[in-house]
Amino acid sequence: MEIGDKWNESKCFSDPVTGRSMRQLSTEGLINQTPTYHTNSGFTADSRFLVFVSVRGRETWIIRAEVETGELQLVWKTVGVEDRNYIHRGMSMTIPEVDGRGICGNRVCVAPRSGQAVFTVERKMLCADIHTGAVRTLLDDCGDEWIFGAPCVSPDEHSVAITLSSSHPEMRSGKWTLHPEKNYIDYMHHLQLIQIPLTEPGRHEIIYQHPVPAGSAHCAYCPADPNLLYFDLDLPPRYWCGCDGKTPRIWLLNIKEKSIRPLLTSYPGPRQIHQAWLWDGTGMIYHGPAAAGGEYFGVADLHGHKLYERVFPQVNFYGHNSPDPVKPAMIIDGFFSKDLLQWLYYDDPESELPKLEPICRHGTEWGSIPGQYSHPHPLASPDGRWISFTAANKGRTDVLTVETA
Repeated sequence: MEIGDKWNESKCFSDPVTGRSMRQLSTEGLINQTPTYHTNSGFTADSRFLVFVSVRGRETWIIRAEVETGELQLVWKTVGVEDRNYIHRGMSMTIPEVDGRGICGNRVCVAPRSGQAVFTVERKMLCADIHTGAVRTLLDDCGDEWIFGAPCVSPDEHSVAITLSSSHPEMRSGKWTLHPEKNYIDYMHHLQLIQIPLTEPGRHEIIYQHPVPAGSAHCAYCPADPNLLYFDLDLPPRYWCGCDGKTPRIWLLNIKEKSIRPLLTSYPGPRQIHQAWLWDGTGMIYHGPAAAGGEYFGVADLHGHKLYERVFPQVNFYGHNSPDPVKPAMIIDGFFSKDLLQWLYYDDPESELPKLEPICRHGTEWGSIPGQYSHPHPLASPDGRWISFTAANKGRTDVLTVETA
């Protein structure tokens, strides 16, 4: 397969739970994975195309999918399997083909209007035009001492921001192993955020350095303000696995002022797991384990006001949340059900019971593949017509969409 080649391997069916139309975009390859649950990171602005990553043999591909027809186009490829950043963090697949020269779908972000797919491979950051396949280098080398988080594109599409956390001390100078003597979180790490021009060549700028040990895998621009950036603050001793158990994880960075503040100062539990911007940029959704058991879900504005927050003690399972662009609801892939995508509505702040609506069955086999490859990571298209997700079955994963409009 060559860059620009088009084909279709999809299959269509009706969801057994809701009857909604579904399309399995991928049916080949070992791993097929979309960008994460973060707002507006995988679809183009017209909702026509979705981008995902596919591991096929000893190659890793970036693929553009026309959602309505299932037509695929090869955008970029490399010889290599698995993401260097995942290997350092101990989240890698364990198959013999792993060499750290590939990429992960969770480390791709699409500029929705210009169609530039921004991604990291080894120590580089590249962008590829999803229509022409033209590739540019945005950052030639992050340095042996750093690993990348997930990139994000500013709402004006002028810049890319990304977190850099310390690399695993046992895997520097070109070394790597799937079985280090100590886990990544057993070391002290450092954190900085950098910003890189997207539209023209330029040098990267350090926009924030945390003064004490910390790490981070995610940041995202406010959809309404290219000067405002959210990032996860993962503190020792547990980093992303639990932080320090007391400091808020969700922080906002004013890029011009280089100042940070927490989104909220108090939550119903010791940590926050996943968070994402509302589509209009007026606030964020979040969730985390409640101190007394169960899970809390919330929506907060940029002034630290809680617009919705509820604790549901019946939740006993993992999951992710992603905002819906047209409904007052977050899209969830777990929590109340292990195999359903659902809307959890937040339009009734007085309701004590979860207001849920099924979207479709995702049916992923959670944990069947190491790392986060089995996680659905739901993502809505800008017009709200489509929701994409990843599902693992029988040792491999596929990308699917459900039509919700």
